[in-house]
Amino acid sequence: MALRSDGDSVAQRSSRLRHAAIVVTALGASACALAVAAPVDDLRTAVEAGDSAAAYARHCATSIDAPDRPPEFDLWCGVAAVDIGRSGEGVLALERYVLQFPDDARARLELARAYFYAGDDVRSREEFEAVARSRPPPEVQAGIDRYLAALTDREARYRGRRTAFVEVGGGYDSNANAGVAQADIGLPVLGPVTVDDFGVRKESAFGWLAAGAEIRHPVSAGLTVNGSIYCGGAFYASASEFNLANYGAALGASYRADRNEYSLAYAHGEIALDGSRYRWTDGVGLEWRRQISELSSFALAPQYARIGYDGDNAARNADLSALSASYRQVWLRRWQPVLNATLFYGDEHNREGRGDLGRRIQGAGVDVTVSPSAFWALNAGVAYAESDYDAPIPLLDVTRRDRNLGVSVGAVYLINRNLSVRGEYRYAKNTSNLELYEYTRHVGALKVRYEFK
Repeated sequence: MALRSDGDSVAQRSSRLRHAAIVVTALGASACALAVAAPVDDLRTAVEAGDSAAAYARHCATSIDAPDRPPEFDLWCGVAAVDIGRSGEGVLALERYVLQFPDDARARLELARAYFYAGDDVRSREEFEAVARSRPPPEVQAGIDRYLAALTDREARYRGRRTAFVEVGGGYDSNANAGVAQADIGLPVLGPVTVDDFGVRKESAFGWLAAGAEIRHPVSAGLTVNGSIYCGGAFYASASEFNLANYGAALGASYRADRNEYSLAYAHGEIALDGSRYRWTDGVGLEWRRQISELSSFALAPQYARIGYDGDNAARNADLSALSASYRQVWLRRWQPVLNATLFYGDEHNREGRGDLGRRIQGAGVDVTVSPSAFWALNAGVAYAESDYDAPIPLLDVTRRDRNLGVSVGAVYLINRNLSVRGEYRYAKNTSNLELYEYTRHVGALKVRYEFK
């Protein structure tokens, strides 16, 4: 999607002046000038309406290098070419236009965007920063900041990067312990039973606190090493026995060659429940990511993790082997939608001979993020997972089977390049062939995040 301001930009006003001049000139000139103006207007209207594919096919596909057309064709055909994933072609057209009209801020922004998707980080940054120095309207500046942040992230592969963040917030959880809705349930063999109060649903408001940091350091061409730490926790007002804290650290390296990127990482994580150590994991993950085009990529990620539990829960100790496949697609049109889709399969093998606690997990997830403006990002996702356990539960002689559905929506507002506010809502429903493991959960939260860049 093309970068726009709230009101008329300098480029839009100058475009109107140029159009007026063309009309005046045409009154005393040949009729052929009018014949050319209409296609330019049609082209611009289609591109600004988000229909770049049709605009490119109709006006640009066979004549993008034609020498006898007005320069405005280079501007709008360049924008359309970038929008449909032909960024190299878009760069050439936009460069021709900017050479003739170097003071057109809109064109400079579009050229910066073209460089960005063509992978020319240096020129993209130069153009974005040049327009930023002209003090553009707030929404345009916010859009520039988002592109500059993405450039900084990409440049970390060869420049290195150090970042950190802190996040505070709070919300409401309808089922802090993922407990059953009522104490009286029915189970096979045992019949009617009463669940201990600890396992019955507890609702509560909660506070949220998190922080993290990451370092990336380039070693040689294409090779980068990185390290990160993280800690966070939810603290419940009326269910403090379920206060949950998690923290961890990771070390890894990535290598990029042409359209392929290979990553290797080791991570250690721990979860504390009500201040006591509950679970920890040590895992190794690989990832191969292939850039299919300028706007899409595919990844495969095998991983292995050793999971340990403390105290009486040690019977749950397991080894997890998993494989996920993911696909990412970006559309450069109105609201700039981004799609992420994932398939995964895992085998959680119990190390203590408890097949009733080991399981096979498979599922899928998809989420979409859109940006209605440079200040806002909206996200919605859905995930589904099936868990089939390896052996019957003692006493019940029933093998557990769970089905879990999760839905999430969120909104992020960027106050400035460092500070943002996020609202989020998550819904989870777990169904099972054993009523003891069925639950429904609603979680809503508001969080403020500050990033040190």
